[in-house]
This record gives sequence, C-alpha cells and structure tokens, in this order.
Amino acid sequence: MRTVRAMLVLSMVMMALGVTAAVGAEQVLPGMVDTSKYAKPAPWLAGRAGLGDTNAWMTMFGLHFRYGIEEKYADFFKGYRVTSCFWNPVQQIADIESLVAQGVDILFIDPASEAALVGAVEEAMDAGVPVVLASTRVNTDKFVTWVSRDNIKAGYLYADWMGKKLPNGGKVVVLMGIAGSSYAEDVLRGVRQGLAAYPNIEIVGLAYCDWSPVKAKQAMEAFIQANPKIDGVIADGGQMALGAVEALLDAGRPIPPITADDWNGWLRMAKEHDIDFLAVSGGNPLALTCVDLAVQILQGKPVPKIVEYPIVTFEKDQLDKYYRPDLNDQYFAIHELPESWVVKYYGK
Repeated sequence: MRTVRAMLVLSMVMMALGVTAAVGAEQVLPGMVDTSKYAKPAPWLAGRAGLGDTNAWMTMFGLHFRYGIEEKYADFFKGYRVTSCFWNPVQQIADIESLVAQGVDILFIDPASEAALVGAVEEAMDAGVPVVLASTRVNTDKFVTWVSRDNIKAGYLYADWMGKKLPNGGKVVVLMGIAGSSYAEDVLRGVRQGLAAYPNIEIVGLAYCDWSPVKAKQAMEAFIQANPKIDGVIADGGQMALGAVEALLDAGRPIPPITADDWNGWLRMAKEHDIDFLAVSGGNPLALTCVDLAVQILQGKPVPKIVEYPIVTFEKDQLDKYYRPDLNDQYFAIHELPESWVVKYYGK
C-alpha cells in the first residue's frame, strides 16, 4: 500500500505552492508571508534542530524530512544537518545557535519548549535564516511558517467518540504524552472540552506516560487496582494504548473502548484481540510539508503563516485497510513516504 499524498487543508496553501517567481509584497494575500528577501540560488544547506528519534513517531517524522531533502528535492539541497536535543530546551538553544553559525539557508525546528526557545528563534530570524516550525509553536510571531496538527481537535475527537460509545456514562482513564508539553496539554484540553458534553462520564485517572508503552502499562496497572471497573481508555497514541491493553490482559479485565492512532504495533494488537477503537493520526507527515514550504521560501514565493495538517481517523471496521502485517510494529499507516522507503525502513 502506498498512502495517497494528503492535501493541505487551506486553499491558500495550494495557491502558495502554485505561485511562480518572486512576487512583490503588495501582491501577497492576507495570511501569507512575503519571502522574497530569502530567495537565493540552489543548492541550499538545510538544518534541523530536532527533538531526536525518541520513539517510533519521531523516527518516521524524521524520515519525512530526509525523504523531502534527500530524494524529493535532491537537486535543490547540497546538505542536511540535524541535531537532537532529546527534549532538553537548553540543548536545543545551543543547537539552533550552532546551525545558524554553520550557515544553514533554512532552519527547521520542532521545539522542545514554547517559551524557552523564543530568543533563539528570534535571533535566527534576525540573522537572516528563515525558520520553519514543525508540530509545536514558539511564543513569538517571529518565524516564517508553522505547520501543525490541530491537537485540541484531536483530543476533542477522542472524547466525542468515547462519549458516543458510553451513552449511559461511565468511568474512563486518560493517558497523555509528556507533562508540560504544549502538544500533550492541547490534546488534554480537547479531551476535557469534548467530555463536557457528556457529564455522566467521569475521568477517574490521568497519567502522563511520555508516549511509552512501558509507562502506560505501569499507569494502567495502578488505575486497575484503584478502580473495580474501567469503562473506557482515552490514550493519545497507539504506543500508550498498547501498554494499557497489556495491563488489562494481565489483570484479566475486559478491554473497553479505547482511543489510539495509526501505529502498526497497535493495529496488530487491535486485530489480535478484536478491540473497539478509534485511531486519530498523529500527523508525522507534516514534516514533508515543512520541506515543501522551505523550497517555496528559498525561491522567494509567498507561503502561509500557519498551515494546519489534516487529521485522519478510522475505526475497527477499517483496520484491514491500514494494518500492514508485512511490516514491523514501528510503521505508521498515515504517511507520505514512497513504498521503497517504507520497505527499506519498516520491512520485516
């Protein structure tokens, strides 16, 4: 299977990608950014101040950057330098300064902190290096473009689905990512907004599990001990959903409706145990959209200030459409990589 290339949500994104040559500022539409001052001849040197391949999602996220730079736009780039801060904002600030000093022409940043990185991002922009923010924002408007999934909407989708699965109410537990990260907090905000429409549903446990199946299993074991009955599990991702199900199986408990994503390891478990679930895609292909926009920026073409990457959802009845038993657990079904890359990195 080759996933069809997702369309950008906003029509003006498509308009941006179709503009030819540098355009005067007076012709730039509202919501767009004039990038004519960044235009320069290719080939370019790209840099990414990244978080690191800390889990399967981040690994495929990084592969989308690499595919865009090393293959899709190979003729446009002369190099790609990547750093990994492993969620340490102090290290990421140093990484940004180092990449700017190395003379990168475009800088991708997937921020470890919205607040701590403000100065470093603004200094990069002041140095004439256009910044593309990936997934998480920074608390400044001094960047060129930001590409993200609507994480509040993702949380709302989890909660609304769970509410419909439990029309008579019930007790649910919630498993989120990294405490304090805007990504996880926005998802949780969406969950709370969605459950507000279902007052008979009670959250009896909340744990931040760093998107780790091991930590999710540990948290779920504690929830099981404290609650004779758990009617639903809202997990922000398949890796945590898998850990939760392992704990339920070990305890001999029934598996209630559960939310997850398109991670192949989760889909395998869902198929093996006939689990009722909602998958909400995490949006790691947005990294390729960042590269698409980088090319536009360095050609001096207008780009949107904010791009919302589309969310894909599916349930148990579509599992066979997305599950790939021929690939390993670390694959994600919603992606924009060519099949050759999929087989190379995810083949068994």
